[in-house]
Amino acid sequence: MNKDLLHENVLQAIKERMPNKMNLANRLVDLLCIEKEAVYRRLRGEVAFTFSEIALISNEFGISLDNIISSSLSLKSKPFQLKAIDYLQPEEMDYAMMEQYLGIMKAGRMDPRSEIVDCTNTLPLYFYHGHKYLERLQLFKSLYQSGRTNTVKSFEEIHLTKRLEQYQKEDVIEIKYIKNAYYIFDPFIFQYLVNDVIYFRSINLISEEDMENMKNDLLHLLSEMEQLAISGFDKDTGNRIYMYVASINFDVSCWYIDINNYHISMLKAFVLNNFTSLDEDSFLILKKRIEALLRSSTMISVSGERQRIAFFEKQREIVNTLNVLSA
Repeated sequence: MNKDLLHENVLQAIKERMPNKMNLANRLVDLLCIEKEAVYRRLRGEVAFTFSEIALISNEFGISLDNIISSSLSLKSKPFQLKAIDYLQPEEMDYAMMEQYLGIMKAGRMDPRSEIVDCTNTLPLYFYHGHKYLERLQLFKSLYQSGRTNTVKSFEEIHLTKRLEQYQKEDVIEIKYIKNAYYIFDPFIFQYLVNDVIYFRSINLISEEDMENMKNDLLHLLSEMEQLAISGFDKDTGNRIYMYVASINFDVSCWYIDINNYHISMLKAFVLNNFTSLDEDSFLILKKRIEALLRSSTMISVSGERQRIAFFEKQREIVNTLNVLSA
């Protein structure tokens, strides 16, 4: 195993979880019980971490040693890492991971070729942000996919923290500055969402009033999306938005970001989290597959008027089935 590469992978992993260098140094001083200068020598790569230090760091920061060692061995299989942020009860480490991602997104403002391509069967934050019932629904779904169901919570008990609200607001702002954004929707994207609402209503975790509010949010969202599809531009930045409907359902949602030197590929998991890879080969493989899907999809933005009208009429019919339940 290449020891230098192992050390680099450890450094990269802990910096992802705590990007502020001063705070990281202080934390490592306390954790490793060594002088601050010794910590800085390790952070500069002048001295390698010992195996016992790596074990302590792995335990403290929740780093997978398997992933680090596999990356160091340069295996043919390119690993994806689950970025498991706790959005329900976020701690400093969770916010640090959010800030790191936000820092990458901010670089898009300076890149005239920046691009985001999202192939999705769930609503992206860019669209549902500002619709509070839909924001809470995503958080609510994540609760029931996280294994934290020992204590049953109803929809009205779920709320975003102020700090998470601010992060999502900033995230959407930075997405708006991406020069070109492509969204490929599963043809049943709203049906899946309505099915979720119906299920939680059937077990009395969503009230009729909240279901009605969610229906109104969805109808407002559809009107906004339709106007965005007609114009093909973000109204705040003027950057291009391309919207497609896939001809077939896809098994997993995936997306990638191409900003400056950042090539990030992601597979969506558990509502709000992603399996993420910074590996260049993984990025190129995912990009090629999404481009293939794009070629077999139907554009509904700007020029695809007939297809656009049919798509949004169908989605409104789906959303309005929530009336039948509450009648």
